[in-house]
Amino acid sequence: MLNFAETTAVTQNQREALIKFTQSIVTTPSLSGEEGDVADLITAELKKIGYDDIWTDAVGNIVGKINGGSGPTVMLNGHMDVVDPGPDAGWPHPAFSGKIVDGHLWGRGSVDMKGPVAAMMYGAACYKTLGVEPAGDIFMTVAVSEEIGGLGSKFLMRDFSADAAIVGEPSNNQLRIGHRGRIELQIKFTGRSAHASAPHLGINPHFAAARFLEKLKRLPLAEDELLGKSTIAPTLYKTDQVSSNVIPSEAIIFLDWRNVPAETPKHAITELEKLANDCGDCEVVVTRQQRKTYPGPTQDFASIFPPFSTAADHALVKAVTPIIAEATGQPVSPDVWNFATDGGHIHAAGVPVIGIGPGDDALAHTNQERIDIAELELASAIYGPMIGAMMEVMSA
Repeated sequence: MLNFAETTAVTQNQREALIKFTQSIVTTPSLSGEEGDVADLITAELKKIGYDDIWTDAVGNIVGKINGGSGPTVMLNGHMDVVDPGPDAGWPHPAFSGKIVDGHLWGRGSVDMKGPVAAMMYGAACYKTLGVEPAGDIFMTVAVSEEIGGLGSKFLMRDFSADAAIVGEPSNNQLRIGHRGRIELQIKFTGRSAHASAPHLGINPHFAAARFLEKLKRLPLAEDELLGKSTIAPTLYKTDQVSSNVIPSEAIIFLDWRNVPAETPKHAITELEKLANDCGDCEVVVTRQQRKTYPGPTQDFASIFPPFSTAADHALVKAVTPIIAEATGQPVSPDVWNFATDGGHIHAAGVPVIGIGPGDDALAHTNQERIDIAELELASAIYGPMIGAMMEVMSA
């Protein structure tokens, strides 16, 4: 088992390599489905820093393995895709510049989540650098298409497992033990098309949609002691028409339901059907997507991020708390992410999950995205001792 002093020394020695690698992947665009170039960089770096085995699955997820003993296995999880940066005009520094200013590395993905991926890769590799065999195998997993619903990790967990997992989404290096899920739903209201000059000849679905939205505001929602209250936000609105002088025959409302564990997709559909059926002829479905992955295969998947929570008194939480406290110099108060992560897919596959990563999550998906290099280095030094502590407590 590694201690924090040892891994801090390793991180200091490898500081320039860690920063250079982080810059290289931040400066390489990798929208969902277009991750091939950054995947090549990650694979090459895993080889360079000593991982014993590296492979890529059918959809492009990368798995790097550090061989350990016969003890419990730990999985580290991050993703390589990023959201679109928007116009460069709004960025203080170009979105894919990787420029370092005042101790911060700028660029799309620096926080969400190429910086955390680099920290995890180097953090786990401390075992190789120090010549210490971990009690069990370590798996570094870097998934595709997290930003569009977690296609990569959902595919990965069909055939992959570990005894515990660390998700490295940004948290300012504070411990995270859960998040609400996300269900994207569509409510399609069907009417009858007609010329707008003769509305009496049609059935206008806009009125049914309006009645539904008014009722939606009063729908009772569940609350979880750890994760808080669920929310529903209407987001997109579409019709089957592009002409403003035609009454459409259908109108579709998209809903973003941030759910707690008590609210399953089946529950969500049932509750929305009760509301919508009183408003007009309608259909409620979970959004399904056909997405092409960078190796080529197209995957069909439902837009569902499961929620997850790990008890604050769980053995894994207790095991890593003193390590994080020593590293940060602050008391550890386990909290939850406000957004969904691949931790939901991993937890749904039966693997206990905790989370910690460098970077301010409030900067993710914005044109102010940048990561504090000191946080990046600190995270890299934290992961090795965390892995050892988790293996130790699971072996007890």
